[in-house]
Amino acid sequence: METTRYTDVLIVGAGPSGLMMAAQLLRYGINPMIIDAKHGPDRTSRAIAVHARSLELFRQLGLADRLLSQGTSCYGVQIQGRKKQLGRVDFSMMENPTTPFPFIHLVGQEKTERLLIDRLTEHACPVGWETRLVSLLQDDRTATVELEKGGVIQRWKCKWIIGADGSKSTVRSCAGIPFEGRRYPGRFFLTDVQIDGVYKRMIHFFLPKNGFLGVFPLDAAGRYRLVGILPRKWDAERRSAIRYSDIKPIVDDAMGFELQVSRCFWISSFLLQRRMAEQFARQRCFLVGDAAHVHSPVGGQGMNGGLQDAANLAWKLAGVASGRIAPQILHSYQRERMPVAKATVDATDRVFKLAINTDGWLSPLRDYAVSAGMRVVGSNAQRLNKLFGEMAQLAFHYRKASLAVHHAAGQRVRAGDRIPFLQVFDEKTKAHTDLHRWCEKPGFVLLVLGIISHHHLHLIGRWMRQKYPREMHLFYLPYSPANQQVFDTFEVKAENTKIVLIRPDMHIGYMNDMLNVDLIDTYMEEVIGWKMFDNVPEIP
Repeated sequence: METTRYTDVLIVGAGPSGLMMAAQLLRYGINPMIIDAKHGPDRTSRAIAVHARSLELFRQLGLADRLLSQGTSCYGVQIQGRKKQLGRVDFSMMENPTTPFPFIHLVGQEKTERLLIDRLTEHACPVGWETRLVSLLQDDRTATVELEKGGVIQRWKCKWIIGADGSKSTVRSCAGIPFEGRRYPGRFFLTDVQIDGVYKRMIHFFLPKNGFLGVFPLDAAGRYRLVGILPRKWDAERRSAIRYSDIKPIVDDAMGFELQVSRCFWISSFLLQRRMAEQFARQRCFLVGDAAHVHSPVGGQGMNGGLQDAANLAWKLAGVASGRIAPQILHSYQRERMPVAKATVDATDRVFKLAINTDGWLSPLRDYAVSAGMRVVGSNAQRLNKLFGEMAQLAFHYRKASLAVHHAAGQRVRAGDRIPFLQVFDEKTKAHTDLHRWCEKPGFVLLVLGIISHHHLHLIGRWMRQKYPREMHLFYLPYSPANQQVFDTFEVKAENTKIVLIRPDMHIGYMNDMLNVDLIDTYMEEVIGWKMFDNVPEIP
């Protein structure tokens, strides 16, 4: 009789989204199983842009410095037309950046994946390579899958399955979730090349009469990523492989001079599409990353969106798996992430059509629009901050979702927002830190702003240790001139109090102008679905 094996969480796909999902679950004490049909990690880099919000996640995992030690951090984007520069934005000119990472970090996807794989290995959670999902049956209580490895079929029962297996997701197909959208016309090329004697920490886009060319610096040794569109006459079926000599005329024409390429490391052609799953969850299955949404690479949003999907879902699933949170919270995953995905698909589609799919005779109008837009943004620090926040995925929020409860008078920062990045002088340790550092421990963070008595603070600490002993952390910030910016941002007067309950993914869940632990308990029980332990003594 065939043996059936068991695991709580099966992650199908060991790309960035699946690996981040596994790393986050491990952080919350859940050991998942992760598989991939490939022979091993990719050796060629696809996605290269790691945006600020994703770097904040890596910082929370303690991996940001290692990721930053590889690749190149770019502080600006320059767009070049056929005859002149159309515009330039310099992110180093931003005033009071709202992140510790006010740049675009360019690093090969294979290095990002390797960093996460090493983290999984450290925690005895290896990737099961060369393991393919063959079938999936699920109901409201469990899922049964068949996995094939080396010609041998294994039968597994799982509580939850995470589909992180890309745009051709087997999990999505088995779950019967439609993947609506369309393919963009044309075929594109992607290549990494060596350009000796050239190194600029700036992303360049070239817009010839027809098409486009993106040039991205990958390291100080002169390795660059080139991405562009192939001529419409290109016959992918007739050409079995693409070589740099095939695209050299396109590159040189777009740049207006002959680019001195000494080596081509690898090159491939690909198709683009915009599609989105009709649902991000069905019964025991959840979709993250490209399995849930794909779009044009404009703005480098794809991989970063998948990382955010994983961060949003992981803490909820870990809470349910550990028995501390009711399963209903899992419905909030698609309610929070689907609007973000749709906004990203629509935004990248608009930019793609403007910059790439413009007919040749309309290129002067396109160039004028791009130049005017870049000039308006680049000359105004506030607009520059806004552009960076949207591109770096700092501006996305869950204000309208069910987990956001805002009972505070201020409107500048609301429940559902990502917790602002603000420098803090810690009155207890007499050291400088920031709010994001206070969110590095797994669990919720209760931030108390304002003056409260030592007796009241002691009672709050006792309440938290009794009801949320390892799942909530208290940070108290009394008013002081050194922290004026924090109080101004949260619109708290020196004599007032405000509490901010921060979710494990660094989004604000609950805000109130009064400190009342009963109201916090109500939020945790009725909104989050927290299951209180029995016989917890009441605080007198």
